[in-house]
Amino acid sequence: MKKKLSPPSSSKPKTWLITALLAALAVGYTVFVFLPLQRSIGRLRSELQEKRQHVVHGQSIAGTILRARQQLAQTTEVGQQWQAGAPTPAELAQHYSSISQHARAAGVKVERFEPQPAAEMQVLAQHNVTMHFEAPFAQAFDFLARLEQLPGTVWFRDVRLFVADEKSQLVQGELTLTIFVDRADYSD
Repeated sequence: MKKKLSPPSSSKPKTWLITALLAALAVGYTVFVFLPLQRSIGRLRSELQEKRQHVVHGQSIAGTILRARQQLAQTTEVGQQWQAGAPTPAELAQHYSSISQHARAAGVKVERFEPQPAAEMQVLAQHNVTMHFEAPFAQAFDFLARLEQLPGTVWFRDVRLFVADEKSQLVQGELTLTIFVDRADYSD
């Protein structure tokens, strides 16, 4: 006879319970471990990116700072050279005399020599001088060339030349010079 097979009596695990437990573990892992780690990684990435930008910016500024230091050194050197050659207020009369001597040496007749009021500043003063002169063109040119050879404390503000007499080929000139005078007392 045949035996009737009966279903096993052992209890089958309930798959919905295991599935729910695994789903709860997955959700718990996602909420309490994975997402907080992702947020902290995101913060670290943004900090790293920010620090990289600072490094790149710092490298670009390093070149700018180097150029600024070189320019400062050059400016300081020019300032020291100017200070060494600049007249003091006491030496201003000697500069006026030097201009007159250059006019005589070039054969230029100075008709008027008019010092203007000084423009006083903190470290220097600008003393303008207006000159009216007359000479043949070659001598007037020689005079202006001599004045250009004066130290860098003299600056040509305005030069005007007119033909005075075509027969004698005389040139009349009006010249405005600025003499920069060192006012500062550099006793260190």
